[in-house]
Amino acid sequence: MIYPRPGLHFPLAASALFAALQTLAGCAASDPPPDEVLRSAFPDQVAAVLSVGPGFLRRGGGLERAAAARHGGLAVSLPGEGSEAIVFEFAGGATLRVREVGAGGEAMLAERAVVYRRAGGSSFWTATPDGVEEWLLLDAEAVRRDAPVAAWEVEGGALAARDGAIEIADAAGVLRLRVTAPAAYAAGGREVDARLAARGARIELFVDAEGELVLVDPVWVPAGSMGVGRRRHAMAELGTRLLVAGGFNQESAELRTVEIYDPTDGTWSPPAEPGNQMKTPRAEHALAALHDGRLLAVGGDSGPMGSTYELYDPEDNTWGPESPPAMGVLAPLYQQTMTVLPAEHAITAGDVLIVGGTSNLNDYAPLPYVFRFFESTDTMTRGPDLEIARTMHAATRLATGEILVTGGHNNQLGLRSTELYDPATNTWAPGPMMRSERYQHTATLLQDGDVLLVGHSSGAEIYTPGAPGPGAFSEAGSFENSKRFRHSATRLPNGCVLVAGGRLNRISFADTWLYDPVTRGWTGARPLIAARSFHTATLLDDGSVLITGGEYRDSGDTQKVHATSERYVLGQAGEACGAGCECQTGFCVDGVCCDTACEGACDACAEAAGASADGTCSPVTGRACDDGNDCTSDDACDAGTCAGEADDAATCDDGNDCTRDACSGGECVSTPDDTAACEGRGLCTISSCRGGACVVEAITCEATDECHTDGVCDEATGACVPEAKAKGALCEGDGVCFAGVCLHTPPEASSSSGGGAGPTDSAGSGGSGPVADEERGCSCTAAGAAAPGGGPAAALFIAAAAALRTSRRRRWPASASPR
Repeated sequence: MIYPRPGLHFPLAASALFAALQTLAGCAASDPPPDEVLRSAFPDQVAAVLSVGPGFLRRGGGLERAAAARHGGLAVSLPGEGSEAIVFEFAGGATLRVREVGAGGEAMLAERAVVYRRAGGSSFWTATPDGVEEWLLLDAEAVRRDAPVAAWEVEGGALAARDGAIEIADAAGVLRLRVTAPAAYAAGGREVDARLAARGARIELFVDAEGELVLVDPVWVPAGSMGVGRRRHAMAELGTRLLVAGGFNQESAELRTVEIYDPTDGTWSPPAEPGNQMKTPRAEHALAALHDGRLLAVGGDSGPMGSTYELYDPEDNTWGPESPPAMGVLAPLYQQTMTVLPAEHAITAGDVLIVGGTSNLNDYAPLPYVFRFFESTDTMTRGPDLEIARTMHAATRLATGEILVTGGHNNQLGLRSTELYDPATNTWAPGPMMRSERYQHTATLLQDGDVLLVGHSSGAEIYTPGAPGPGAFSEAGSFENSKRFRHSATRLPNGCVLVAGGRLNRISFADTWLYDPVTRGWTGARPLIAARSFHTATLLDDGSVLITGGEYRDSGDTQKVHATSERYVLGQAGEACGAGCECQTGFCVDGVCCDTACEGACDACAEAAGASADGTCSPVTGRACDDGNDCTSDDACDAGTCAGEADDAATCDDGNDCTRDACSGGECVSTPDDTAACEGRGLCTISSCRGGACVVEAITCEATDECHTDGVCDEATGACVPEAKAKGALCEGDGVCFAGVCLHTPPEASSSSGGGAGPTDSAGSGGSGPVADEERGCSCTAAGAAAPGGGPAAALFIAAAAALRTSRRRRWPASASPR
């Protein structure tokens, strides 16, 4: 996906190339519409050209943005006729007029873009968060390598080429617009090189292509540049403005100069003397705003007494004291962290905590030093040292007021360890181990109190504070080239985090990524205007992010330093988006930033989807939907409510197995069906429908005979497990139970004077009765069935055999039959 670039874009047509400009009206009728040519030749770029921004409205004889620009009060008016000038009006009344050479004909609207015919092609103008941009579509016969393919003439400003870009200052000499080298594509989307040149009041555009269709996208940014390029500098808030101080210049010399950025008009200017310079040149230092509005600069210098600190007072516009006091150690400090402590801990723990660093930017030998600066007395004291010396680490003030120090570099190794500083007790404690070693990384506090860590190692991770305990780290997804370092990470008003630029393998990046803490997912966002690392990024009051300075390597692998700054602006309601993190509100609905979550099935937030206006969540009518009723059809939205027509031919199911269901009058009507089968039967239960309900009853196991009681159903097998009655229990006739078998006693044995017949045994056969053990020389008797070789052992054998033949019977509930 091609993301629109913030800023203004102007294609430039060379008058020498188009001196024989023909009447556009005469050939327009036979030419295909410009947007059709665009769609056919550049399908991947169509959305960025036609579908971004709030669009334009016709007013008077021209066109204006449907929504005001948000950067520096810039207003842009497009002409009703292409040969007339585009007018840029800045806060304070300054005006610049830009006329495209070769453009003409009436302005046309194509989706959200304004289109002009021009000799050799067409130009498309699109509204961006900061102003407008132009996409120039050039016919093949208009593209040559040795001549400009487009040109603009600028009125009311002075042009200057700087670092491959064109800067335009107004009549008062204030830098207003900066045109960077544009992006360019040949037919099919192949990237080609392009460059800009300034010739007097004329800007010319060249492309590295010949005789082929080309789409060019030069970028004009309504923001100023600093007076000098800076990298490894420091920035802090100064009321509603921002102050940048120090850093290395193009020659790698430490700077002492200071500049102030004014967000209201997007301009840079140095403070008046003497506030325009620090007392000491500094780079890789720290700068922080104190509670009383002053600024504290610490370290970054290499004087004979080690590192020093100094204060900027905006009320009297001075840096002081005259001789910055040393911090009490001989070693200088670079790459340390500085954190302003919560006000409630200022008295006990100091107002500012300075942690770690290095004394040498060549070997990065780490230092364990910790300092505390007391705002009330302007004094610096030593604090408790770190457990592990660190440099290139990160420090984050947690919601609890504690300071989390993560990773860093120590003795040629990256660190996974962390430490926690308690400002209430002025003590350190070990923290949990990170999942990966990290240094020159970022650690960003999220709205829920967690901390997002990005850089040096693949993927990101989240620190979740423990209560109690040191907390723990977990994975937080990944994105392209996530091993980058010296990038910036800024928490946005919508809760997402913007990761911008950075460096990896000597290459600085221009891409940006947005982290959504709700989904823990990453989304690629529109790129920076320029690749940057070792830059600063600061959230402004309007929700945009000012990205300043930094370094990069040009095509010849020469290190360059940026003097430029740019603002990353979140989309406002109605502007195109691909994810909620791209929007100020955090909601992306129907492809536009929306004022609310707009989650209803019959709500829309884009005019194309039925909303009253792009960006406003509105109830819609006519959209197909699902009202959740099986007994309706042709469901459609009506003023935000989803409803359908009653459909008695439809089928429905109330989820009850014991009912017959049918649609009637748009409702699912159910009647009991006791013949239906229902779920719920287990191995030891049986289920049946009764009165429209599924009744589940337990199966009981009947006694198999008189010598057993009712059994128990085995849930695992469904088999009845019988239980034998106690030995000697009475059973049929005059029998007794023994081991679950009913045994009968035969007639008593005849006395010596006579005998008689006795009852048969349990098998119905005759036989001798029990034999008195006295006759066998034993003093006890046993009752049991007689058998050949009989006796107690035989009786037990017969009982066991009978038990094995006993069938297992189950008794079903009286109200149900076996199934």
